[in-house]
Amino acid sequence: MLKTLVNIHDLVESDFREIQKLISKKFGKEYTVGYIRKVCKGLRHNTKIIAMSKDYLEVRKEMRSKIDKLSN
Repeated sequence: MLKTLVNIHDLVESDFREIQKLISKKFGKEYTVGYIRKVCKGLRHNTKIIAMSKDYLEVRKEMRSKIDKLSN
């Protein structure tokens, strides 16, 4: 079973790529995956990326709980 994510510091490379796509679609801004990773790890500050990361994390938690319910 996959590890449950607790906060945005637990995101992995594939999550950063998804967040990059979402930010590009929603805001029309292009950020590198490296920059998004640094923001999520707390090394840089960008409110748009932090907000999108938190929203992404919530959706991912919901999906994981629904998948777990299906397997029970």
